[in-house]
Amino acid sequence: MRHQQVLSASALLLALPFFGCGGGSHTSSGLYMAGATTSATTGHGVATLWTNSTASYLSDGTKDADAYAVAVSGIDVYAAGVTVTATGRTVATLWTNGMATNLTDGTNDAQACAIAVSGSDVYVAGFTNSTTGKIRATLWKNGTASYLSDGTSNAEAFGIAVSGSDVYAVGFTTNSTTGNWVSTVWKNGTASYLSDGTSTAVAFGIAVSGSDVYAVGFTTNSTTGNQVATVWENGKATNLSDDAAALAITVSGGDVYVAGETAGGTSGNQVATVWKDGTATALTDGKSNAIADEITVLGSDVYVAGVTTSPTGKDTVTVWKNGTASNLTDGTEDASVGLPGVN
Repeated sequence: MRHQQVLSASALLLALPFFGCGGGSHTSSGLYMAGATTSATTGHGVATLWTNSTASYLSDGTKDADAYAVAVSGIDVYAAGVTVTATGRTVATLWTNGMATNLTDGTNDAQACAIAVSGSDVYVAGFTNSTTGKIRATLWKNGTASYLSDGTSNAEAFGIAVSGSDVYAVGFTTNSTTGNWVSTVWKNGTASYLSDGTSTAVAFGIAVSGSDVYAVGFTTNSTTGNQVATVWENGKATNLSDDAAALAITVSGGDVYVAGETAGGTSGNQVATVWKDGTATALTDGKSNAIADEITVLGSDVYVAGVTTSPTGKDTVTVWKNGTASNLTDGTEDASVGLPGVN
């Protein structure tokens, strides 16, 4: 099972009552999260879906599996992630109401990282390994793959959003000259570059509000080499915090909310952090590692999901509502929520 890292990135979704969501109920709202727990018997990762605080399992623990993102449409709940074959290959996987469909055949490694539903269409973003050994950013629409990159250099897609007839994905491509990652937005399959490749930059999350397109991730300080949490609005970068990474974004009522992690001062630990319109608020005290990699807003309530470290050193899935933490796992075994680390 993966260990949550700073290079992570949507697995948190708050379904409103009028969407008819919440465990098939048409009258109650539900907070949905996708991630993984660890089987105490086999030690393998188990793809897991939480509705509010109740876990249901998408895999049986005989082989590793992980869910990275969730989307709800009507009474249908979709999750995207990865399963592992008997030969150790990773297979991009889509679960619909708990039933798994493989998006790839296991010949080459692949992962499904993000999901969005628009009408009857289900979109999944992720990446596949090509026969040349290069990683290709990939978009699946209703199970059919199209490639966002040409396979000449590595590229991965981590986030997705659909607005009207436009489909957006974010991730990175690789600069062929410098070899650095370039934060990238694809709109309907066409790439736009948010950084110039002189230093490493990655985009993990995306949100669309009206005509505005927001992406979050990190750039690299060319002097110190530190990661810098960054938000791009219509391609223009704004730095949020030094020695930090921005992993998820949502827009509500004109306010821009970002979740991620900052460095914990002298402790060196990661601090789960939320930025509202650029102002940072720490969710944890830095005494142990924690990151926030998912965020959503309902009315005046801000929900954040991420991982904290238990006293036993295990990764624990945590939800913060308006800054108050609740653990969804007990810390006896590792658990996670959100996207995997960058390959």
